[in-house]
Amino acid sequence: MIARRVFAVLVAVLVVTAGCGDEVPVVEPEPVVTTTTRAPGPEVKTNGWVQVGDQTFDLFFTCYSPGAGDVAAIGVGEEASSSQNVEVLIQGFLGQPYVGVTVGESILYESMLEGSLEVFVHDGTISAGAIEWTRGLDLESGRGERVGYGAVFVSCAEYIHDLPEGY
Repeated sequence: MIARRVFAVLVAVLVVTAGCGDEVPVVEPEPVVTTTTRAPGPEVKTNGWVQVGDQTFDLFFTCYSPGAGDVAAIGVGEEASSSQNVEVLIQGFLGQPYVGVTVGESILYESMLEGSLEVFVHDGTISAGAIEWTRGLDLESGRGERVGYGAVFVSCAEYIHDLPEGY
């Protein structure tokens, strides 16, 4: 950016000098102003996101493909406003799709049991849309507190051809 401005100033001086004979005007460079919207620090690598109602979490996912079209992805990251840990599990097993999000130590969002959930795998991506999220899901009744709709998207550059330890 600075190199472009210096180059532009030099070109302007040369054009003015060539057209004016002996008079060379003095051209003052404009001050450079930079603004930072993020705190300085290492760049956090992300390859996916999860939306729960009006919240969106950017995360780093590890993708798994144990075989026969089944996939799973585990994402980790941080909630921007509170710096709490966020963990996500996406399971795209035939007949057993699941998406769950844990924020901090206790908040668990899960896709509704009574709604339809489809996890799609295509060209290195795992995605699910129109997820109806619930908090405090009771597995016996299938009910919980509805918290809105959302989606997930993961870009998988590579897959580990097994399931994570303890799965």
